[in-house]
Amino acid sequence: MSLKRFLRFLSVSLFLFILVGTLALSRAEDLNILLKAGRKAKEQVGNALPDGQKLAGPLAAFRAGDALPVEERVRVRIQTDKGMTGSEVAVATTDKAGEVRLRGVVQTTGQKQRAVELANLTNGVEKVFEELAVPEGK
Repeated sequence: MSLKRFLRFLSVSLFLFILVGTLALSRAEDLNILLKAGRKAKEQVGNALPDGQKLAGPLAAFRAGDALPVEERVRVRIQTDKGMTGSEVAVATTDKAGEVRLRGVVQTTGQKQRAVELANLTNGVEKVFEELAVPEGK
């Protein structure tokens, strides 16, 4: 066994020994405090997460290959782009493969250009029809 493996084994063993010893020597009140802290942490993390729809998109992007339909890939890119905050863009396909239509309202002309750019850069998109509105004065 090499020295590196031995040190790794020793450190893991020491960690487990300390963990088991701490749990064995702790009182019931300590465990209750830890449970309360764990529940509170879980609640705060749950409240900090985005809603399911916005969370599902980026997580689905980690799937192998291009399992998502092209309009879903475009929607995920637009919704997760930091520059697209506050925009409401719907993505739909046309009758022809590789064509997508962007409809909705964006905050600035820069967001309008960014939405088209993101769609064009998405794998499987060949043509983008842009029907995005920008509020007056922006």
